[in-house]
This record gives sequence, C-alpha cells and structure tokens, in this order.
Amino acid sequence: MIAEDFELVTAIFQLVEAGIVHGYDAFRYRVEWGGNYMEADLAVEKNGSEIWDAETDFNHSKIYALVEKLHEHAVARGEPWKALFSPIAKANK
Repeated sequence: MIAEDFELVTAIFQLVEAGIVHGYDAFRYRVEWGGNYMEADLAVEKNGSEIWDAETDFNHSKIYALVEKLHEHAVARGEPWKALFSPIAKANK
C-alpha cells in the first residue's frame, strides 16, 4: 500500500506541476484533508518572488479524488493522516 501511496502523491504533484500556467523556478503545495472537503495552498516562486495567486489550470476534482484515496489508505493502516505538504520542488532547467 505504501508503494501505491507513493504513486498517488506523484500523480498529485504531476497534476499541480503541469497546471502552473506561467512556469516557475520552484513551488510548494499543501493539502489539508477535512472529510468532505480539502484545503490546498500553492506557492510559486518565480524570478525571486513568491506568488500565492499563481494562475493554474488543473482539475481540482482529480486532485481531491487522489487525496481521498491517500486518506483511505492511511485510515486502513490506522494512521491519523490529515495533511500533505510538499518540499520545495525546483523546476528542471
């Protein structure tokens, strides 16, 4: 199940990365699970500036479904998982 969790996390970050419209030097993404909802924050760094309202084009429903599955796996293992935080992801240059 841990291997499947890794695949889910990878899929989440691939969706986010591909959906950052104007490129980035680095980004951070955070998701908090709240049961019937999730809260997400995206911080994009570009040209030395941190942008919290970067234009994105990704399907939030797909991310929600992946996060929901990740949460289900944690519950099955008896873990009180409620949040996912990314380290700073740097762009490949």
